[in-house]
Amino acid sequence: MSAYSDEGRPDTLRAPRIVWEFGLRLLLLSDTHIGAAQTLPRHAAESDVDLQVDRDPGTGVPRLRATTLAGLLRHELVERTGGAGPARTLLGSAAPADGSGSGPSALDIDDAHAELPDGTGVTVRTGTRVDPATGAVRPGRTWQWEVLPAGTVFTVPLRLHVPGAEDEAELLGLLLTAAAGLDGTGPGTHVGGRTGRGYGRTRAARWTARRHDLTEERGWFAYHARTWEERWAEAAGPAGAGASDDLAEVLARCLSTVGLAPVAARASAVAADHPDRRRRAELRLRLAVAERPGSPDAGAADPEGTGLRPGLLMIGDAPADARLGEADRAHRHRPAPPDRGAPEGEAEGDLVPVLGDTALFALVKRIGGRLVRDAAEHLGGDPARWRAWNAYWWGSDAEDAEPLPSTEGLRPQPSRPSPAIAQGGAARGAELPPSSEGLRPQTSRPSPAIAQGGAARGADLPPSTEGLRPQTSRIRLRGVPALTGGAPLTTTRLTVDALFGDAVDGRLYTSDLHCGGTADVVLDVRDPDDAVRGMLALVVRELATVPFDTLGSGGGSGNGRLTATRAVLTTVPGDGGPEHTVDVLAALRDPDTPDGRTARRWLAALRARLGPDRADLPQHPEHPDVPARPESTRPAHTASEEEPHR
Repeated sequence: MSAYSDEGRPDTLRAPRIVWEFGLRLLLLSDTHIGAAQTLPRHAAESDVDLQVDRDPGTGVPRLRATTLAGLLRHELVERTGGAGPARTLLGSAAPADGSGSGPSALDIDDAHAELPDGTGVTVRTGTRVDPATGAVRPGRTWQWEVLPAGTVFTVPLRLHVPGAEDEAELLGLLLTAAAGLDGTGPGTHVGGRTGRGYGRTRAARWTARRHDLTEERGWFAYHARTWEERWAEAAGPAGAGASDDLAEVLARCLSTVGLAPVAARASAVAADHPDRRRRAELRLRLAVAERPGSPDAGAADPEGTGLRPGLLMIGDAPADARLGEADRAHRHRPAPPDRGAPEGEAEGDLVPVLGDTALFALVKRIGGRLVRDAAEHLGGDPARWRAWNAYWWGSDAEDAEPLPSTEGLRPQPSRPSPAIAQGGAARGAELPPSSEGLRPQTSRPSPAIAQGGAARGADLPPSTEGLRPQTSRIRLRGVPALTGGAPLTTTRLTVDALFGDAVDGRLYTSDLHCGGTADVVLDVRDPDDAVRGMLALVVRELATVPFDTLGSGGGSGNGRLTATRAVLTTVPGDGGPEHTVDVLAALRDPDTPDGRTARRWLAALRARLGPDRADLPQHPEHPDVPARPESTRPAHTASEEEPHR
């Protein structure tokens, strides 16, 4: 047998008979931070930015690494197929299960360079860590990071190597399955960091494809005679006749031209055999930058929100170039990416105001945590249980579980309750902790209730503070919502001397705010249960009546009031069954409707999850085997949240 023969070789080592060349134009629908592989310190980078985006070392242009995109495709394929076998077939494996050595990937991906929208550049933002107990910025917890604006496009060349004609339909079907998250619908595929806060949402703006049969002379020269510059230019060039944002449509056109339409049909059948089996829920909210002028029950008489009073909103950002000399700060705007199916660049350059990203997620998280805390205190549940349950859904990091100080060697100190606790908190057993001055840290000890039965109640309890690892949030903001309607408003404020009551010279501030408008917000929940649905229903109730928390800066002067005028919670079972949709606002207005009875069942599940331990409670249906972990001794508030500087 010849050394160059494919006889007896595994399929992954066979020379390709067919090569597909794809060009993907990947559009960023929201601001994105793709971190550098090796972040340089400030003195070496000659910059004050702590977290820089990844750049090509030769040109300095922001880039998307091939390994990053390959990891996203692999993750989507594994999630949809439920196993690693199809992912190894398409993307190879470093350690195959049979121990036969590493398997090469059938799909080659190149690094992609960023094309920023006209008139924009890489934005530098300032982030802070906010203490949820006080709402104040923690001293010294400030950093700067770079962000790619929405509307940025990456041109990604891909090549699919097909060993033989009999393997073509399967490999194309697996590629269709892996790329399904790039269609811009559903939770979708996010790239980069802070994706749970709406960053990094992507969509395939255009696909192009070429098929080369290397067993034919014409196909061999068509593939090998072109330079890499020609391949990249073709992928980034104007859309041709066969280009589309739907990869299945592109494949069908390309195969039909060479008389291989049945191959396209078989590839679509392979993709259809792997539907999305993930259990999830999505809460769709319509939030208005406004407040109800009447009583808390005014929403029942005005479900559409026509009688709302517009409010002001400020998500702090640098003013536009035209306003640099006139305004000190401005409400955040971002480029508006074109709608699906619209020509590329149609809306490029248009800036639209946004409702918020990290600050919006922090607002919903703060409301949910406060409601859960109050409910647990009212029911008399273990404080450690609601903290662990809250961290399971909203996420936590190492700083969120700080150990309580030791009281060893100190004399008892009486607590000093706040006025609110003095008036009504004592009836609920609320007491302020003693002073912590001069105390030394002490590791936490798990409570018997947590150690014996905490995991059976479905709470993925936080680990010990020793070697603490973070938990990802299971509730995620799908994207950065844009505001429609409303109008910009410029305000001027001055600083008043507290002693003399007159204006302080030189302390005059001008801000460009946004007044009114509405935005559609989507929250995705992974593996939901009735208890978390009940918590979301309570969040909707507060946003629809009189929310106590505000968004953005200026909350003390009335800015940042949001009102929910629409709230629909849809549950996708993931087993092929029908979706179940509940109008949450209608359920709150009329509890005797089918939606109202469903919401009451959710609230009953939440009470059972947060209340005192009961041996007769069933195990969590989705997480019956979660191991018990030591109790977290963090303050009685929600997890810390990283919010952008406002």
